[in-house]
Amino acid sequence: MRILDQLLETERFIPNEKSIATFILTQKENMLYMTIQELAKHTYTSHSAIIRMIQKLGLSGFKEFTIKLAQEIQSDQKEQVIIDPNYPFSRDEQPIEIAKEISDLMQYTIKRTYEYLDNRLLEQTAEQINQAERIFIYALGDSQIRAKSFQNKMLKINKYVVIATELSEWSYHSLNLRQQDCAIFLSYHAKSIDFIKTAKFLSDKDVPIISITASSNSDLTKQSTYTILVPNEEDKFSKIGTFSSQISFEYVLNTIYSCIYKLDYENHKQLSIDTFKRVEEDM
Repeated sequence: MRILDQLLETERFIPNEKSIATFILTQKENMLYMTIQELAKHTYTSHSAIIRMIQKLGLSGFKEFTIKLAQEIQSDQKEQVIIDPNYPFSRDEQPIEIAKEISDLMQYTIKRTYEYLDNRLLEQTAEQINQAERIFIYALGDSQIRAKSFQNKMLKINKYVVIATELSEWSYHSLNLRQQDCAIFLSYHAKSIDFIKTAKFLSDKDVPIISITASSNSDLTKQSTYTILVPNEEDKFSKIGTFSSQISFEYVLNTIYSCIYKLDYENHKQLSIDTFKRVEEDM
């Protein structure tokens, strides 16, 4: 996850760390030329307080922090895509202009989501799903459409996925999940009380839980075995449509499917060919 995005999540910091994070975000260009002593002076904190905050970001020290910060700032300056995920086009635009805005939004969202992904986490997630006897997805609304797309792909490699929330029967599904199974939660804001209660219930039963969400410190993620984060770009109540969130979910699920496919690439490839041939013959 990007440093600049982590610094925005101030609930993870104690008061003096919040002051450091706020200063860095407002003075990020100047930070590239600042020593740790100067940062401590400007924020009325200490050398050790800065190091503790940097370690919370998953970095070893101030030098690594400034290098990665510089890379992110440079990347942002190159991108310069000015687009609002909530209202990506205006009332007076021509259809072809809207097409360009949606194209820009899709490219921008995928690039931002990619920056959140972690190689080891993807490996662990793919292995967890691959070894599960049964896979249950909890998703509502537009996210359920993404879940069904994932379900359809997994079927091609003989992996059967159940959309637990599809027919409002998820209480029964949850009661029957076992340690050998796997639960996947798709929830952008991770605020659903029902999802949180279900995740707590499954966690107490030692059922592996994978959450894909934009909320890194929610009660849902605290119950999860693995959490894959996506950028938090959308406003919950003010938007034309769920463009950004669903682009991120689709991209992440496609990536996970591809990682699972890769685990047994040749067999999965042959299975796809054989299945297609049998379907063609029966037709």
